[in-house]
Amino acid sequence: MNIRQILLLLLTGVSLINTWAQKPRFGEKKRSKRIEKHIAYLASDELEGRLSASDNDKKSAEYIAKQYELLGLEPAGDDASYFQYMPTPDLRLAKSNTSLVLDEVELKLFHDFYPLSASSNKGNYEGEVVNLNYGIEDVALKHQDYKGKVVSGKVALIKMDIPGGVHPHNRYISWSGIEYRAEYAKSKGAKAVIYYSGNEELHPSGELAKTLVNSGIPIFFVNKDLSALSLAKVQFNLDVLMITKMAHNVLGFIDNQADQTIVIGAHHDHLGRGQKGGSLAETPGEIHNGADDNASGVAGLFEIARAIIKKPKKYLNNNYLFIAFSGEEQGLVGSKYFVKSRLMREQNVNFMMNMDMIGHLDSTQKTLIINGVGTSPAWNRAISEVSYSKRKITKIKTTESGIGASDHTSFYLADIPAVHFFTGQHAYYHKPTDDPSIVNYGGEAFVISYMLKMLQKMNGYGEVDFTETAGEETTRMNFKVTLGIMPDYIFDGEGMRVDGVKPERPASKSGMLKGDIIIGMGDQTIANIQDYMKALSNYNKNDQTTVTIRRNNEVKVLNVAF
Repeated sequence: MNIRQILLLLLTGVSLINTWAQKPRFGEKKRSKRIEKHIAYLASDELEGRLSASDNDKKSAEYIAKQYELLGLEPAGDDASYFQYMPTPDLRLAKSNTSLVLDEVELKLFHDFYPLSASSNKGNYEGEVVNLNYGIEDVALKHQDYKGKVVSGKVALIKMDIPGGVHPHNRYISWSGIEYRAEYAKSKGAKAVIYYSGNEELHPSGELAKTLVNSGIPIFFVNKDLSALSLAKVQFNLDVLMITKMAHNVLGFIDNQADQTIVIGAHHDHLGRGQKGGSLAETPGEIHNGADDNASGVAGLFEIARAIIKKPKKYLNNNYLFIAFSGEEQGLVGSKYFVKSRLMREQNVNFMMNMDMIGHLDSTQKTLIINGVGTSPAWNRAISEVSYSKRKITKIKTTESGIGASDHTSFYLADIPAVHFFTGQHAYYHKPTDDPSIVNYGGEAFVISYMLKMLQKMNGYGEVDFTETAGEETTRMNFKVTLGIMPDYIFDGEGMRVDGVKPERPASKSGMLKGDIIIGMGDQTIANIQDYMKALSNYNKNDQTTVTIRRNNEVKVLNVAF
């Protein structure tokens, strides 16, 4: 490559960066420099992606605690420290002494049977078994598998399938979930549940999810068709090995002697080298530095705390609790742990503001997304009252639901008004390329300035009301399949715009491209991302459907196989 080609590439790179970078002014310039310094460390190779419960999680937590101390925040964690120590599962595996005997037949672990993820970790039983067929009790559908059967104190035997087979148009589809039917049997007094099926396509995974929370009863799967057998007795011993490691939430406090406390949150963990899943890297094992996701949010914690301490009179009506959560990437583990903890009970939490991926504000669209505004009427009131320069943030886009893929969800589910500040999806998401160089530091400084203005408005409202948001049936759904795309959360047009297509996934195999706008799936019209999620939740593995897209001015129908 000659020098002219090298210069051309460098100029192209500068041009690309300038399409999303924004230059701060005056005080925001100092703020952006501080943000850059924090992200440079948190998203450095030295911390190897800050995997939750790793040594680098601890390094990240120690850095955050040091910044809290320098800012003058009071320790608000366990034992008068900045840390909330949080055991998190690192391994969960059925031990060799786990056994299952049906009548007089002893089954072989991992060959004939195995426990399922929703199962408890311990348990033993010897007694009666009751065959519940599909385990469905639904008056509206006139299906009564429990009728005339005594379940209490016995082990429930349930077919893995549902009547008519699992497909999106089956009227029994709401009963297809393993956990749901097991929980229902438990509510009837069942001591354990044994699912069975001879159909390999219906066999669930034998890998136990790494979770501290489960159904509270043993749940097994037997890979044989037991429907023709007249089983009377069952005997089992369940022993699951669970090894935990310590992760760290980091808590700092501003005590204004107020009656209520505002929680300002962001997660400090990321994916490490992708060893616990979630990576979209083409090459496995690389460091995922997580500059935008979510070193940007942690830097935001420091800047908001600094601003409140500098001008306390604007924020005196509440106390402020700053929390850097761990375990977000493994399923909001840190925020779930906090809201159920003593530290939460000691606070009278007014509302929660969450920052997750606030470092990639697009300088053309200049759109800031605020998710969860339906959790209190106060949010939209504050947004309407905040005056802010259109040169910095042109548009505020909001969503109503309190449930989303970040830590605000845990607070919403605890009946606390909560919002999530977000600058949108991008091509670096969950990839090793989410490095400090891709962060728009000026743009993040603008986001922090906007949040502070909003916080000042909210501070004057007193106690804010909590409201349950609509559409939870969509956001709570468990998706059994995926197209393998990244939605464009900023897109405002009709349909759902595709911001990225993952290779070798159903969308890419069907010919879908970045920039396509999905306007239909099967016989359902897709007007927005909520319609898309609702439609996707109807499909299962091996289903086929059509996806209608608009590409430029042309409408195409793609054939998709999940």
